[in-house]
Amino acid sequence: MKVKKVKVALRSTDEVLKEAAETMESVARGKRIKPKGHRLFFTSPEALRRFLTPKRLEVIRLIRQRRPDSINQLATLAHRDFKRVYEDVMSLAGAGLVDMGRDKGRRRTLRVADELRFEIVV
Repeated sequence: MKVKKVKVALRSTDEVLKEAAETMESVARGKRIKPKGHRLFFTSPEALRRFLTPKRLEVIRLIRQRRPDSINQLATLAHRDFKRVYEDVMSLAGAGLVDMGRDKGRRRTLRVADELRFEIVV
């Protein structure tokens, strides 16, 4: 997996919706839109802290350092309940911070980038 750069911004909901509307208007007019890369927006520093909890950061570290073969193995390494680790992995995957592939069968392989870069834009 290549180095993945994630831009994290603190923005109001109105700002995000305004940018989305401007982008949709440009597309409707036939204008080419340059991709802005992977971005996560939070409405406050508290919202960011609620998402990137210490346990979720530990999940990212464990995946990078120990390379577990499954979420079950990750839960064992984290000494946590499978359900809670699964929920954390799904949230991180939804945000693009964890990549979940499948090997042959049902087992999920977990990967994170070698480096995650966060830019806080205020």
